Amino acid sequence: MEHDKPKYQQLKEYLVNLIESNALPGGSKIPSENELAEKFRISRHTVRRAISELVNEGILTTSQGKGTFVNHVLRNNRQSLIIGVITTYIGDYIFPSIIRGIDQVLSENGCSIVLGCTNNQFDKERQCLENLLNQDIKGLIVETTKSALPNPNLDLYDEFKKRNIPVLFMHGSYKGYPASSIYEDDVEAGYLATRHLIELGHRRIAGIFKIDDIQGHARFEGFCRAHKEAGIGLNDKNVMWFDTGDMQYKFNRQSQDVIIEFLKDCTSLVCYNEQISIKVIDIIRDRGIVIPKGLSLVSFDDSDLAVASEVKMTTVAHPKEKLGIEAANLMLRMIKESDKSFKVRMTPKLVIRNSTGPVTV
Repeated sequence: MEHDKPKYQQLKEYLVNLIESNALPGGSKIPSENELAEKFRISRHTVRRAISELVNEGILTTSQGKGTFVNHVLRNNRQSLIIGVITTYIGDYIFPSIIRGIDQVLSENGCSIVLGCTNNQFDKERQCLENLLNQDIKGLIVETTKSALPNPNLDLYDEFKKRNIPVLFMHGSYKGYPASSIYEDDVEAGYLATRHLIELGHRRIAGIFKIDDIQGHARFEGFCRAHKEAGIGLNDKNVMWFDTGDMQYKFNRQSQDVIIEFLKDCTSLVCYNEQISIKVIDIIRDRGIVIPKGLSLVSFDDSDLAVASEVKMTTVAHPKEKLGIEAANLMLRMIKESDKSFKVRMTPKLVIRNSTGPVTV
């Protein structure tokens, strides 16, 4: 490694060289943090920084409990038709599966993809869009950023339209902006989750939802619908909202008292996704609350986190790779039929595990 560059940058270049030379082909696992730290006599913090930046750049992808892998999408960079793909996150949770589904279809049809990641921030979304406008892409698949809020980047989406580049939104769309979209029926998902608890005898059901993404609003709508259908009144104090900015501190161990107070009068919880559910489970476990005896919990997405601990979560499954496959097929159709607009809604499915049970109090 060269000595005139920061060590993390040297490690990044080393890994990229291995990938470009096919010494680390698409889908292969890179050496562990310990192996890299020992090989180059650098700290694990330095290794983590290098890997984190490569993940953010879409070169690597991480899988919790499994390791870090070379992104499959890199193998098609010589193919002629390029599709831009922007997601809120790339390296974890359900996003590698979605990207894998997109890449599977596009690579089979002679296309490659250019990845962008917004971290659910408008300024980063703008950077991604500006970057793709400078490339010769033929289509754009975008997971919407803070989709419940007014979007400051619609002028750039207009520019894609002016260039006859079709745009397909995933997971939602921006209010009042005409565009094709593919999404899971999150209203139905919220309804299925809540109805399941009601059928188990629960009447005091808490809900945690995300306020700056349209999925949170839709899941709350389904939550309300199930209550109304069952003739159960909805109490505002049993609903908690969070946004992208406060997600980290609102559900950490320092916030235990707030979460426990929020849940104290409830026998069950509908939780926005499994990333938040894991945090809530850690908090209530520290207070001796046992799931499902002390609290039944339904989550969303059916990610690896749903079965990562002894509490196997009842969840409403996200189509993940299937959604990616359908999005890619739809994009190919939009390129051929540029004058058409599409709305594709995917049906959710409830997966019952051991985080829910009959009401006991």
